[in-house]
Amino acid sequence: MEISYLAAFLGGALMIFAPCAAMLLPAFFAYAFTSRKTLLARTLVFALGVLIVLVPLGAFAGSLGALIRSYSQTVTLVAGLLIMALGIIQMFAISIPTPRWASSLMTPKSAGNQEDGAVAPTNLAVFLLGIGYAIAGVGCSGPILGAVLSFATLGGSTLTGALLMATFAIGMVLPVGLLALLWELFNLSEKSWLKPKPAKLLGRWTTRMNIISGTIFVILGALLVFFGGQAGLPSILTATQQVELESKIINSVAGVPGWLFFAFAAVLIALIAITVKERRNRGK
Repeated sequence: MEISYLAAFLGGALMIFAPCAAMLLPAFFAYAFTSRKTLLARTLVFALGVLIVLVPLGAFAGSLGALIRSYSQTVTLVAGLLIMALGIIQMFAISIPTPRWASSLMTPKSAGNQEDGAVAPTNLAVFLLGIGYAIAGVGCSGPILGAVLSFATLGGSTLTGALLMATFAIGMVLPVGLLALLWELFNLSEKSWLKPKPAKLLGRWTTRMNIISGTIFVILGALLVFFGGQAGLPSILTATQQVELESKIINSVAGVPGWLFFAFAAVLIALIAITVKERRNRGK
């Protein structure tokens, strides 16, 4: 089946209606209570987790992709358990000694800035959530993802398969990106009620935001462990409705060339960047 880049992108965006998307919004709010700069960084980390699973599926569906699928349950289980553990660490603001090479995966407590409490590997938890969301998405996807995988499996271009899957993955994280953008545009990080306030949990000092975000991490980790990120969860569309909608999209946008899609995306990203920059300049 022929598949366009626009169809792949829209297919990823439509995942918001699937059962696996039940963990998407909680994943955002698990790390949203922070500075604007950190919010952007963590959104990119979440997207990286999705990409690192899906791109190999598109590029090497018959080899590495098959290996990823065969161990998906194990990866989801381990990721879920780690996320639960990291959530508990976040709740209690526990400091964890880490080697220098791993510091980029940690959320440091810089001097004079204790918005995240003690050192807690929030970025690692966000990355694992991205991996879990991607694996869950493969399990509850429709014909668009199937078309991308078929393209790679049946001897299509490795590069094209990777680009198609990357486009699909970007569509999957689009809701999170839009939320981060709105958070940025309305300066929600500066609201007083979102500022970290000291709190005591089982005799240990932490912050209220640490408790909230850590609790969400624990819940999402349990969701991955017990449901694989999708089974038994509600969805906006039924499986039949999702297939029908994605099939219509495939037929409707089949003639849209890839260069036109990427050109439009570049213009849109540029406009968003200009808007955000202007708002920042007005706020100074």
